[in-house]
Amino acid sequence: MKNVFIGLLIAAAATASYFIFFNKKKETTATNAVNKELIIGKWVTATTEPVADSARPAYRYEFTKEGTAYRSVSDSAKADTLNYSWKDASKLLLKESAADSVGTEFTVNRITADSLEITNREKLTVLFTKMK
Repeated sequence: MKNVFIGLLIAAAATASYFIFFNKKKETTATNAVNKELIIGKWVTATTEPVADSARPAYRYEFTKEGTAYRSVSDSAKADTLNYSWKDASKLLLKESAADSVGTEFTVNRITADSLEITNREKLTVLFTKMK
């Protein structure tokens, strides 16, 4: 009787481990998908890395549906025009012009309706907050 009880306990633990492992794997796969339409709108940046100069300006970005982004420094009236595109499911590519073959690639760590966190190849993380 004791051996049957131990056998059932091991079988139950194995079954529970199996379901927990596969359910977590499905959830992480679903969260890797990025809702690309959330990027459209006006954003302001702040770096999450320590900066030696505390007078670092905040950048403002405006992303449009057409793949154009406008970047300006703080309250500047002059804006730079950039082009953006999605390289993979979570890779954002910024180019100085649409004709450029190479741009700056960012990994989208997190995007919600009011925040965006991206990391470049040098592991610099930038946090965007949606302007209201």
